[in-house]
Amino acid sequence: MSLNNFSDENLIPKEDLDKHTIKRYTFKSFAEIAAEEPEEKKPKKEQPEPPQENEHLERSIQLENDLIECLLKKTDELSSQLAKLQMQFEKSQEENQTLLQQTREDNYKIGFKEGEQKAKEDLGASIDEEKTHLLQSLTAIDQRMQQSQSHLEALEKELSAIAVEIAKEVIVKEVEQKSQEVALALAKELLKNIMDATDICVKVNTLDYPYLSQNLKDLPKIKLEPSDAIAKGGVLITSSHGNIDGNLMARYKNLKESVLDNLKA
Repeated sequence: MSLNNFSDENLIPKEDLDKHTIKRYTFKSFAEIAAEEPEEKKPKKEQPEPPQENEHLERSIQLENDLIECLLKKTDELSSQLAKLQMQFEKSQEENQTLLQQTREDNYKIGFKEGEQKAKEDLGASIDEEKTHLLQSLTAIDQRMQQSQSHLEALEKELSAIAVEIAKEVIVKEVEQKSQEVALALAKELLKNIMDATDICVKVNTLDYPYLSQNLKDLPKIKLEPSDAIAKGGVLITSSHGNIDGNLMARYKNLKESVLDNLKA
């Protein structure tokens, strides 16, 4: 049964029509169907994201895109440079090969002996040039070494002078703070070499005398005398072997003169 004659035929026999209620069917539009859909079936409208989150997301995406674009540009630039270098290298190889071939042909044309002679001359000239350059370099190095030696000598003198002055400051400071201990240590050191002598007399500063008298009482053959003529921290020893001046500043002056004399030599 075709659609054209569908309306001409009834699906219900005429004798059964009174048993059925027949109404004309009306097709609904899509808009009506959509309006009748339950609320739960209708797609919920997506809540728009807060503007700040959208802006932050957009900025992040934009930064990532910018970074990717920058990296792509750098990659393209590097690729281009590598390609150029490769082309230059290949071109250089071709030129070298051409030059080598041309040189071989020229040598064959000129003749083996003439080419050999020319090579020897070129080699000799190159060797002479290298010798000259080497001699110049050695001369320059020698001059620099002499300058460095002079500088080191001057620096050594300066440092030695500074060291002597520092030693003086240390001596003065130690004498000011610990003159008694300094005098005792100096006296013991000087007495080591003359303990077999007789008539040993140790003169010390009056302020240092009590401390040395207490610490040298175990040496009965030594006579200890106070004297204002002796500087603090210093000693003067007389014995049958002669006199020993233990004045610290006098010893410092001798040390300074010795150092300066060695630097002049």
